[in-house]
Amino acid sequence: MRLWLRILLFVCGVVIGGASVGALLLVRLGVAPYDVLNSGIAKQSGLDVGTTSWIVGAASILGAWALGRRPRPFSVAAVIGFGAMINLFLNTFDEPVSLLSRSLILGVALIALWGAITLLLLARLGAGPAEELMLAIVARGVHLRHARWGIEAVLFTAGFALGGQVGVGTVILVLATGPVLAWVLPPLEGWLHEPIHIEAPPVI
Repeated sequence: MRLWLRILLFVCGVVIGGASVGALLLVRLGVAPYDVLNSGIAKQSGLDVGTTSWIVGAASILGAWALGRRPRPFSVAAVIGFGAMINLFLNTFDEPVSLLSRSLILGVALIALWGAITLLLLARLGAGPAEELMLAIVARGVHLRHARWGIEAVLFTAGFALGGQVGVGTVILVLATGPVLAWVLPPLEGWLHEPIHIEAPPVI
């Protein structure tokens, strides 16, 4: 795949992904463990969630760097782009009132977020901040699955303790993201006539 197309997929993935996370935060029906922490820090500090995502993302990248994995430009760009889109979305739209509208937005946001993750995987321009930290830990001899579960457990526990958003959306994202990607990626490999190399499973 040509570089310009990969960059386009990356930009679309970041824009759609950031807006999707913003929508999930807006309806308050639960977000992924990574954003449970971001929303918890925002609740306690008074900062915007997008701003706290910059802080957590920077800490993850610096942690990976301390473990020997140097920052990648597109990983840094993803942190900046996601945070900016989250803040833009939350500062533009009002929180829906009815449970029906919130539930409908939840469904659309979940599908859009999975689509965004797929675009970022197709772009193959570097892992996200949590994935970079996970890969740095794996390089130290920890099994990939254990590193992923450990990071997600820490993110969720810390975020929950800080009052982060937890709900049905959190459960769906944790249980369904892996199966959804396993269902979507093989047909895309056939369409592209090339294997989709996943450097690291997404930490959500």
